[in-house]
Amino acid sequence: MEETNFQPEVSNPRQSQNLLIIAVIIGVAIIAAGAVILLNNNSANVAASDYAGLQYSRTEDGGFVLGNPQAPVTIVEFADYACSHCIEYLETMNRFIETYVKTGKAKFEYRTFPTSGREVTVYMGTVAVCLNEQREGAFWDAKDEFYQLAATGQYNGNSGRVVTEKLSLDYTKVLNCLQTERQVETDINLGSQLGVGGTPAVLVRIGNGEPKWIEALGRTWDQGGVPYEAIAAVVEQNQ
Repeated sequence: MEETNFQPEVSNPRQSQNLLIIAVIIGVAIIAAGAVILLNNNSANVAASDYAGLQYSRTEDGGFVLGNPQAPVTIVEFADYACSHCIEYLETMNRFIETYVKTGKAKFEYRTFPTSGREVTVYMGTVAVCLNEQREGAFWDAKDEFYQLAATGQYNGNSGRVVTEKLSLDYTKVLNCLQTERQVETDINLGSQLGVGGTPAVLVRIGNGEPKWIEALGRTWDQGGVPYEAIAAVVEQNQ
């Protein structure tokens, strides 16, 4: 698990928007093109997930969800594209998607939570949200593309433009969207409220309840990537 000291102050939903996040998004758009994130295993290739036939939806606070809206249980991951442990954990998440999301037994909810990538991940996470404004499902395609760039040492301030062009979408529209889009701030605030201190962090949401740490196989999994067997156990217990 990669810990973070990048934790903007948790804001009250009725308060004004977090000025730090606004400054980060505008600032990174201008100067981050030269800031390259290199990972220890940057020679790795990331297998893209297969989302064919899956439904896309969003939570009340805007979180991105994959799978049957009526599924009784949701696995929630807080992650950072630049986090090497998150890249290693993709195999587990892909297995979960194949076994439980594609069969309608569970949903997958993804939340951007900057650790290693810091301001660059705030920016790229917002780009992914803005791409989804142009085409439903583009968020998930962008997620995979950002992980691929990070795994090969190419994740930097220009990655938003690279991914937008690869998905054949409009980067000018993305730049306009960036000025007002605040979903990453929402994700950060939620993670902070739940006690997330590093990535990957994996929780479970039963029905429409709040995410909570997974309790399975005789222990509480409150840090690091949760083993597939523990995820499977909590999903099966809540069918």
